[in-house]
Amino acid sequence: MPHPVPVLQLPEVYSPLVLSDETERVKALGTKFEKMYHHKPAFIARAPGRLNMIGEHIDTSGYSVFPMAIERDVLMAASYMPGPGDLRVVLANVASRFSHTSFSCDLTKPESLHLLTMTTHRWANYFMVALRGLLDDFPPEVRQNTHGVLHVLVDGTIPPESSLSSSAAMTTASSLVVIMAFGMHDCIDRKRLTEKATSSERLIGVSTGGMDQAASVFGEMGKALYVSFAPTLHTEPIQMPKWEEYLFLITNTLIKSDKKANAPTQYNLRVVELRIAAYLISRELGVQISSPSPFPSQLRAIADAYWEANPNELEEIMRVYEDVRMAYNDAGKEVAQLQAMLNIVEKFLPRRGLTREELEQLTGLSSEAFHHEFLSQVPVHASHFYPHHRAFHVYSEAQRVLRFRAICDTASKKLQSGEACDVHGAYVRLGHVMNESHESLRNMYDCSCPELDLIVHIGRQAGALGSRLTGAGWGGSAVHLVPRDRLEDVKTAMRNMYYSMRIGYMTENNLSEAMFVTDPTQGACYLSL
Repeated sequence: MPHPVPVLQLPEVYSPLVLSDETERVKALGTKFEKMYHHKPAFIARAPGRLNMIGEHIDTSGYSVFPMAIERDVLMAASYMPGPGDLRVVLANVASRFSHTSFSCDLTKPESLHLLTMTTHRWANYFMVALRGLLDDFPPEVRQNTHGVLHVLVDGTIPPESSLSSSAAMTTASSLVVIMAFGMHDCIDRKRLTEKATSSERLIGVSTGGMDQAASVFGEMGKALYVSFAPTLHTEPIQMPKWEEYLFLITNTLIKSDKKANAPTQYNLRVVELRIAAYLISRELGVQISSPSPFPSQLRAIADAYWEANPNELEEIMRVYEDVRMAYNDAGKEVAQLQAMLNIVEKFLPRRGLTREELEQLTGLSSEAFHHEFLSQVPVHASHFYPHHRAFHVYSEAQRVLRFRAICDTASKKLQSGEACDVHGAYVRLGHVMNESHESLRNMYDCSCPELDLIVHIGRQAGALGSRLTGAGWGGSAVHLVPRDRLEDVKTAMRNMYYSMRIGYMTENNLSEAMFVTDPTQGACYLSL
């Protein structure tokens, strides 16, 4: 089987900077498990959070992204004890704010899995949907013969609602537990795990695109990931040029970004606005998607279909539009095509908020048809929709991902071949791309907040080459690209100008949780006991 989830020793998972602390943490988890359940865990599953360097809110449209796995993670110690009756799952969490809970189910009857509604127990839904999502991959004999008790103890170091994908790490780690406990480790590889973890999280009500899960599963120590989704999921590790001299500092605004609770007015609403934009563009261009697409009715599928149907169109466009010609000369065909799509967005989509009635007229759909096409899949709440702004962000952000990767590739190739390379100049350009991304997320995607804008401003003024929100936005965290010799300047500015003024007194331990440097780290695995 290609690419199974690995079983690794701790030094293969954590950097020397945190290895000692993480070793003690793993030992403590095993001890707590044994004290709680009166037997030792059979295994420990690990899934990291992720930091997205560039490529925000475009995975749902099928465009590539550039994240990395981080050292903050979710650990689940577990053991399965066969017995009579239905399967009973007992869940406990090291953090006291998450109440211990349990549920029973018959794996031959998926409908027996009901999401928990009590607030203190809802965290267990991530495990429940992971189990539900994997059932279709289990042979009938496994579903029929799985009875007894599954004990699980969770320990997470990813701050919740911080935009560092604690939810994806929870779903992925839960999937790992289910796979190993029920003997499916040799049957489900990392690609399938990513697909199942993504679809499982959607059962909770979040229209996630797959970036978070891909980064959590496929991360590699010391490398970022270039994740593409079309025609199928593909990850490529990317070596950052002399990355040890340039650090990624994460700063948590401590404004909670609850992607699920606010989905109808934030995350899921943006997904709907993008589908509306894709519909309007395809109608104007007369595009028909002839081949199956992994992202039907999305901006990527519309653009790909347009260029497939008009293979010579780009040359004609470049004769007329200087910006498209310059994009081609600067970064190649894909970037030029995206620039052309930006021009199409500017031409055909109104640059303002549109009411539902206006959109029904523009789409040519009746009220009932409009609801069925755009509003029936996930609940959303809005008086106005902004398809122009959302589409403009997606196409421009997709450009930025390609530019970001091209800068990394060019610098790395020069260093490997021994050519002269202005590494600092390369990182300055990477920082500029990150800054552009934040401006688009703030102004076009409207997913920033005053605290994020402030913390980004402080970072740039104190010496960061680039600062931007990372993750869903509307709170959560920002990421700063910082030369190593400017790190303390940036951290001091954050402490004095944000945390002390906005939050008040914070202990050093609190500060280390809110503001920390991370290295690219190993993805999902089982820890060797």
